[in-house]
Amino acid sequence: MRIAAHLHSENPEFHHRAERKPLSVRATFRIRGYEKANADILDLSTTGFKVDSAMSLAEGSEVWLKLPGMEARPAKVMWVSPLYAGCMFHTPIHEAVLEDYVRRHANR
Repeated sequence: MRIAAHLHSENPEFHHRAERKPLSVRATFRIRGYEKANADILDLSTTGFKVDSAMSLAEGSEVWLKLPGMEARPAKVMWVSPLYAGCMFHTPIHEAVLEDYVRRHANR
């Protein structure tokens, strides 16, 4: 008996251009045009993030991420797996801002 499964398909136009920083932060997350909800951000880079959300996400969806202490940032869903999604910011976060944010929130 053969079982074929496809658990994760990363969009080929999304390449990890920046180093991912492990993080565990509860943030406000919403799909454009829908109500906001809480989501767990699992890693963060200057160009994007990995999110664990109960929302049904699809590749290409426009989303907004509001990290505690930062302004809301628009992003695009680049890949989706059964548990997580990877998103790319429309405008990257400055490296110094990212480093400071991760330093302040890494041990929470």
